[in-house]
Amino acid sequence: MLKTRILTALVALPLVIAAILWLPTTGVALIVGALLTLGAWEWSRLGGIHETGPRVVGAGVAALLMLGGWYGLVHPGLVLTWLGAALVWWAAAVRWIPAFPRGWDASLGRPALTLASGLLVLSACFVALVDLHAHRGGPTLLLLLLVLIWAADTGAYFAGRALGRHKLAPNVSPGKTMEGAIGGLALTALAGALAAWWLDLAGGAALAFILLAVLTGAISIVGDLTQSMFKRHAGVKDSGNLFPGHGGVLDRIDSLLAAAPLFVLGLQWLPL
Repeated sequence: MLKTRILTALVALPLVIAAILWLPTTGVALIVGALLTLGAWEWSRLGGIHETGPRVVGAGVAALLMLGGWYGLVHPGLVLTWLGAALVWWAAAVRWIPAFPRGWDASLGRPALTLASGLLVLSACFVALVDLHAHRGGPTLLLLLLVLIWAADTGAYFAGRALGRHKLAPNVSPGKTMEGAIGGLALTALAGALAAWWLDLAGGAALAFILLAVLTGAISIVGDLTQSMFKRHAGVKDSGNLFPGHGGVLDRIDSLLAAAPLFVLGLQWLPL
């Protein structure tokens, strides 16, 4: 399994970087939109929707929302509202995680609410990523977003293995620890500091970017844990099997779904 995961990553990672750097925004939007549409298909299954018809409808509505988001990017106010709504949803998820599974069946365990929440967060992630890529320096900033998420994940993994003692959310993801989360945020802060230096930021702007990096890393952990809630409720290990050794689309982008809206909203207040 580990060999398969490594081989898949070695193939996928260069393709992701090349697409971000060299494809026009339209090409990036098509790829992201296709992946997130598959994510909507997986999301409905995690919410207990197993019939093909409703799952196709859900994926189709998600695709239409993303198409609408693509045309709506010319209206900054719409983008901010869309991303803000998603951020409110993720903030609510912070309260659901420690309570899980208490109250789940009466809230996100209901298929209709599952589908509605999926449509919001998937379409908001699309809007955030395409908006980020479309602006000056966008490809660079999009790569930086991914680096911050990878830093949070990598730091949490190694710090958790070396120092992990206290469970972060035992009912959701028993393997994650508070020490791992702190290690992930520490590495994210370091990555943010290096990025601020590379972007030639100084003083308050540099500190603000490092803070944004840490907040991005923190909410990426929320995204990971939220998908773990859905998977635990559905009784599955992975959201799908698109990527050998890595599971489905949602297994690969759960952190990104939460981090992208926050990162893009935060950049609104930075002089980049």
